[in-house]
This record gives sequence, C-alpha cells and structure tokens, in this order.
Amino acid sequence: MKSEGFRRLLRQVGSLTRQQRSQLSDALRPAVGLDKVCEAIDRARPAPLCCPACGNSRHYRHGIVRGLQRYRCRACSHTFSALSGTPLARLRHRAKWLDYLKELLDSRSVRTAAKLIGVHRNTSFRWRHRFLDAIRHDQPERLAGIAEADEMFLLESQKDPAS
Repeated sequence: MKSEGFRRLLRQVGSLTRQQRSQLSDALRPAVGLDKVCEAIDRARPAPLCCPACGNSRHYRHGIVRGLQRYRCRACSHTFSALSGTPLARLRHRAKWLDYLKELLDSRSVRTAAKLIGVHRNTSFRWRHRFLDAIRHDQPERLAGIAEADEMFLLESQKDPAS
C-alpha cells in the first residue's frame, strides 16, 4: 500500500463505529499473529545457521518467503529457512500457531482447540503431535542448582487377596 493511502486509512480509523473497529481488529489478528510467530522464529534460531542438507554454515540471504528469511547454501545451493529441518517445517497457518499453543497449554482437547482456533480437527491433531514431539526432545543435558525431593505416600491395601 502506498504511504498516502495508508495515511488516509489511519485518519479514517477514528471515525469508525465500534462494530467496524471490532471487524478491523478481527481482520488484523491473523497478520499480527504471523508477525509474532516470525519474530519468535528469528529470535530462536541458532547463531550460526547451518544448511540442513550438507551442514555448511556458509550461506547468503535469498529472499523472504511467507514472512521468513530464506537462505541459499554456498556449497550445495540448497535453499532453506530457520524452520527447515524442524518439526514446524511445512506446517500451514503460521498465524494461528501461538493461539493453538495457548490452547494446548490450557489442556484443551483436540476438537475444542480446533474449533476455537478455526482449523480442522485433523490439523489440530497433527499440530499437537508436532508441538509435543518438539517439547519432548527439548531436555537439558545437565541439571544445575538445587534439587529437592519430598516423601510420597501411596495407599496400600493390607487385605488378603484370597478373601
């Protein structure tokens, strides 16, 4: 959008009704969610990004695809992004990932989360397994600090099983 048209749009926002502002907010929500996801991916990526095909760390920027920086390896000419080789690679609807993760952390069922986020239940099921698989492998190699243990009581029946 050209800057003059954008300024005109911003001037008109103040004259919108409450319902129109709500509709505008709902229309912008996916774009804002996508921006947050892309920022989080860029922050989380390791400092020396390596090619997933050959492992070489020599690469150059090769455009932006769906909000993420794309790279091309100088050794094998393979293109990749920060998501390549991760459980999130090739998943669609990036703008809804953070909302789905919130529902996952709130212990919602697959179908309920799918309905709330606005995706198919099969997509919800696939995302849940991808996200949980990524979390399962994110274990620290070594624990540091103070570890505490407490006693645990288990109820045990003293009845004779024959009676």
